[in-house]
Amino acid sequence: TYTVPYGGLIYASSAEDNITLTLSNTVKAPWYKLSQDGTGDWINKIDESPAPFGEIESKTFIYTSAKKNIQATNYSGDVKKFAEELDTFSSDLNDFYARDEDASGSLNRKSTDPSIPNHKHRLVNDIAISKGGAHSGYPVMWINFDSDSTKIAQNPLNSWTLWHEVGHNAAESPFAIDGSGEVVNNLLGLYMQDKHLKKMNRVERSLRIVKDQIEAETGNVWGAVGGGIRLLMFAQIKIWADKKFDINNWYTGSLPSWYDETEGMKGWNLFKLMHRLTRNENDAAIKLKDANKCYGQNLNVNDRFMLCTSYAAQKDFTDFFVNWNPGSQANLVPGETEPIYVGGITETGKSAVKALGLPKPTLDPISIESL
Repeated sequence: TYTVPYGGLIYASSAEDNITLTLSNTVKAPWYKLSQDGTGDWINKIDESPAPFGEIESKTFIYTSAKKNIQATNYSGDVKKFAEELDTFSSDLNDFYARDEDASGSLNRKSTDPSIPNHKHRLVNDIAISKGGAHSGYPVMWINFDSDSTKIAQNPLNSWTLWHEVGHNAAESPFAIDGSGEVVNNLLGLYMQDKHLKKMNRVERSLRIVKDQIEAETGNVWGAVGGGIRLLMFAQIKIWADKKFDINNWYTGSLPSWYDETEGMKGWNLFKLMHRLTRNENDAAIKLKDANKCYGQNLNVNDRFMLCTSYAAQKDFTDFFVNWNPGSQANLVPGETEPIYVGGITETGKSAVKALGLPKPTLDPISIESL
């Protein structure tokens, strides 16, 4: 027996075949469900459900919002289309992190999969939020909605906030370096922009002026700037990879499905490979170049990122990383007119890259100033 002194949705699940559940003083909430076989239907129809908020459940997501919102008039009432777009986002996320295993997997298990039907992303629109306008975690929460609107406030294939917050939940090594808390999660957003909007709009304008920032703060760029500019470092690597990286050099035969060789997406193959190499010391399908330098390594996270990038790209990226000095931090000391920088790339990391004996890139990624 549970006595709940406040309103809210009630969920019940059990491993038992038969249970008896008695509820009193409750009403139905609107609930649309897209099943794993691709069929969708209203479990509780909107006009037959008095509760003020309800849910749209896709194969991989559960979206909770005000009752009027889920009429989805901006989707012409096609709630199934919205649910399918949520699933497209989930599939793209798995591809970006090079995850392809079902529930039986470990190192490369997907975030969502039919084999783990109760493990879904969750997004809630609610004004009762713990911090800011949106936050990550479970659930992802967002206050940017109008409870009187008949439109769904989110577009899964064009929503920077959704990608940003879910990206927090998904971010992983080798890109999760010091000072990247509000940066590394946005790699997923850039990936989604490239795939569905055909370019990385978020960094397009900033790239045009990044040269001035780099020249002004060479050797300490990362520590001197905020998250928006730090994201440009990753964008430069991606654009370099668009032009100079060939994923086929790492595989014999056909490529795994998560790689994409279409124009504008090829650069992300480097990031996907780095994710895969970081989690797997040996992958039977990958043609390792000597020992896997993305796996393990007794280095700080910033050096490991530099070493893994160089190893996966098969180019010595030391100069690029020394200029940006990712992981560095600016400290303001009383009596000093200039900040004191600490952290970042170390001599040990540079030595590890040098030991690989790789050539310098013919296209200097630090020179990239446009998409």
